[in-house]
Amino acid sequence: MVVIRYYGPDPGNHPDPKELPNIFRNLKSGPEAAFVLGCDGVLQASTIDHDILDAIGLPPRLIKAFLDRDTFDPQMEDMYRGVDGTKVPQEQCWKPGPSLLPPPFAEEEKACFKKEIEENKEVIQENIRKRESGEVKPCGVVVCSPGERGE
Repeated sequence: MVVIRYYGPDPGNHPDPKELPNIFRNLKSGPEAAFVLGCDGVLQASTIDHDILDAIGLPPRLIKAFLDRDTFDPQMEDMYRGVDGTKVPQEQCWKPGPSLLPPPFAEEEKACFKKEIEENKEVIQENIRKRESGEVKPCGVVVCSPGERGE
């Protein structure tokens, strides 16, 4: 049995997870951009070729909130324990070393991403418009700890 617990009766009432959508919204990106959290605690909006469009160092509490958006992974928790992206020099935020970037995508993967984006271009643009106009609100955050996943 899987039990999912929210931050109190209102899943959107904790300030840290509520801050993340604002950060995502304020980072310069585009339809082909992905948000990547480096092991140095820097959140980057980057293209599929890993060209950085925008970057911001996250404090430990927001790194934890970012991790809590997915299923609990003890290796991820360990990797980010003690990391503070706000202490990363600006130069490194924009030009991280190769060890801080995810591995490059194969050409087939890039072609698949580009095809998917092209096929869904209208839906993507409509979702962007709805977010910017306030028509669509950010989702609440669900936190799942190891014991609550039925493990």
